[in-house]
Amino acid sequence: MASNRKAGSFFLLQVAVGLFFLLMGLQGIINYDSYGSQATRFVNDLFGNNIINIIVSIGALVSGVIILGGLFIPLKNSTLMIATLVVFIFWALKIAYFYIANNLMEPDLLTWLQNISLEFVVLMSVWIINRKYS
Repeated sequence: MASNRKAGSFFLLQVAVGLFFLLMGLQGIINYDSYGSQATRFVNDLFGNNIINIIVSIGALVSGVIILGGLFIPLKNSTLMIATLVVFIFWALKIAYFYIANNLMEPDLLTWLQNISLEFVVLMSVWIINRKYS
């Protein structure tokens, strides 16, 4: 009975994380031509960060497909382990880039801590899914 609950918890976590990445990627790609995105792209073009947003969106979309696909498509555990490890590494790099290298404790400490803690929830969820396939 306890193993059924554990398997159900892993399944639900993987569905939630997979959907999160899939929808985040879709939102980044679909909203690429919105008025707000055009203004953001103009500012990003001045500073050269536009490509990072596209890479993160495409990476999130692919990550969501991989994580969800692992539930419904028969793939090798080693393939899913490597794929989720890559997602983990890129998410950790995203945290380092956006929250430490560029916006350390911005706009204030409590807001920064709340935002980075949410990023770490996603990061640790990906790690748990990765360990499932190890």
